[in-house]
Amino acid sequence: MKNIIFVCTGNTCRSPMAEGLFRKYLCERNLDFISVKSAGLAAAVGLPPSDNAVEAAAALGADISAHRSRALTQYDFSQDTYFVCMTSSHAMILRQYTKKEQILTLNVPDPYMGDLSVYMAAAEQITASFDTVFRFVFGCAPPRRMCLSDVESVAEIETACFAHPWTSAGLAEETENPTARFFVAESDGKPIAYIGANNIAGEVYITNIAVLPSYRKRGIGELLLSALLTASEKEQAEFVTLEVRKSNQAAIHLYEKLGFSKCGLRKGFYRDPDEDALIFTHNFH
Repeated sequence: MKNIIFVCTGNTCRSPMAEGLFRKYLCERNLDFISVKSAGLAAAVGLPPSDNAVEAAAALGADISAHRSRALTQYDFSQDTYFVCMTSSHAMILRQYTKKEQILTLNVPDPYMGDLSVYMAAAEQITASFDTVFRFVFGCAPPRRMCLSDVESVAEIETACFAHPWTSAGLAEETENPTARFFVAESDGKPIAYIGANNIAGEVYITNIAVLPSYRKRGIGELLLSALLTASEKEQAEFVTLEVRKSNQAAIHLYEKLGFSKCGLRKGFYRDPDEDALIFTHNFH
């Protein structure tokens, strides 16, 4: 899974507010599993956030009072880590150490020594950028519940991915099914991937995970499955289960990575081509 680090100078004002507020943004969307940190390029270690930063973040729903400053180190850099810089000066320094494709600049002025209104303006500017931050890192909008207006696009995804796709009518019925847990990820306002499941008395059965071929290998399937797992756990589900073709090693690797275990076999479950299905289950208790 991809990681996000918000970067400023001292890690006591802008980046702690960004970290705390982005955690709130993710929690509201069942995306708590995404790793979010902050750091400073010239930070003294262990300082608390400024009082106005704490107050501004609290006004927008995030408690950052326990934050302590830290400096960015060599251990923060990886191919799965994306840096969100407060200014172009921060970004310029980071470009010496990582690819420019992993750096986003927000252009948020330093509120240091300003009054609360200055900090509030910075916090609000940071918060307004979060949809952009998410798209930059994941290449899609945050997963959301499927609605009726998504059905035709999701049907197109089904047709592109499966020999026996769901029909538009069948998908439309799921938008009114109280047990349905269907989520979509979209790009440029159109769904490009989805996951479908049914929560029946705390037992969650995944029906399909599908990503348009041109959007594969970007972590979108993992993002959707992780979002469903988080939502299911919040609903106090007992387990999440699914079937997968025995030959689909990429999917099997993903399921095992996210804590699923093989627990059964269904002979001749799939058609075109004929193949056995492995049953994988993720238990919460």
